[in-house]
Amino acid sequence: MSEEEVPAGPPAWPGGTGSSDPWGGTGWTSPPPAPGWWPQQYYFYEPAPPRRRASRLLLLGVAVVIFVFAASAAATAVIATRGLGGSGNTAGVEAAVVDIDTSLGGGAAAAGTGIVLTSSGVVLTNNHVVALGQAISVTLTATGATYSASVINTDASHDVAVLQLQGAAGLSTAPMGDSSSVRVGDSVTALGNAQGRGGAPAVAAGTVTAIGQSITAADESGQHFESLNGMIQTNAPIQPGDSGGPLVNSNGQVVGLDTAASGARRGPESGAVQAFAIPIDTALKYAHQLMAAPHQAPPAGARLGVCVEDSTSPLGALLFTGAAPCTAAVASGSPASKTALAAGDVITSLDGSSVVSKASLVQILQDESPGQSVVVVWFDPSGRQHQATVTLAAATP
Repeated sequence: MSEEEVPAGPPAWPGGTGSSDPWGGTGWTSPPPAPGWWPQQYYFYEPAPPRRRASRLLLLGVAVVIFVFAASAAATAVIATRGLGGSGNTAGVEAAVVDIDTSLGGGAAAAGTGIVLTSSGVVLTNNHVVALGQAISVTLTATGATYSASVINTDASHDVAVLQLQGAAGLSTAPMGDSSSVRVGDSVTALGNAQGRGGAPAVAAGTVTAIGQSITAADESGQHFESLNGMIQTNAPIQPGDSGGPLVNSNGQVVGLDTAASGARRGPESGAVQAFAIPIDTALKYAHQLMAAPHQAPPAGARLGVCVEDSTSPLGALLFTGAAPCTAAVASGSPASKTALAAGDVITSLDGSSVVSKASLVQILQDESPGQSVVVVWFDPSGRQHQATVTLAAATP
């Protein structure tokens, strides 16, 4: 699928670091029954699935569709357990896990998870958990205390949101780890509000299967896309409602923010094929930016001015011409128009960072600033390498 490069997000922060029926909970609205578990059309949209009365993002992969588990009330074959230990001691983190229940209006409801960052009740979660909420209620899983919550700020580009619990004080906070130290094969545990059940956090244990992964996200209409990059991939079987919950290492520290999972299987098979978490260092960087500028839109990042799609040979972002808005591979008057970049060229590096896909180019631009001079490297169709210095422009919101 093609699209113009996505307007970008904020620059880097300079600071430090019972029943098996998932529709049975109070507030959920049941859809017409579907045969079996997760029929194929939920993944490939042929035909399109029925609309749900709860917010849900879909992550589109090459071979599978990755489901963002915010408030989906749809059934899942993945069965997590409650009250069972995962990898290492999670007690310290469990004391700082919250269930998030969101009223969407019209009788619809949604559920997600959050992590307490401060004793005064600042909570970290995914943007898609609260994006459509009209009223937000947050419950501390350790004590059962419930608070109304307001949104401090959200960053849709990076799928991060920060909430403030009203009247909270003296709360336990989650011990944070270093997500840059995460390695393939590490044991991890995902904690969350699986299927919106509430109570003690559901536990989903697994291992890290890849790091630095890129995925492309769309809402259920398939029209509004965002790119999530640098993700930690695991085989921990997270479920709808686990979004915004902690991914915990064997030392009992949070190393990721559970965000998405895929499911390319049909039939009642247990386990998710892949699960994805935003590295906690990344999530906290954007959380600090949001806390520093409450109720303000995050900076839009920078713009190069090209229409690109994935390239595999060479690996990078291929400039192309297609349907609107990509009627030209290079936008007139853009920074890229001041170079020799043209349709058929493949961008492989920007500002010293490798470009391996459209999503990775988008991520780099999200973290750049307008007016910054950067070096762009590309290959033309004959295989010759070129480079040029460009001054980036402000991204269009």
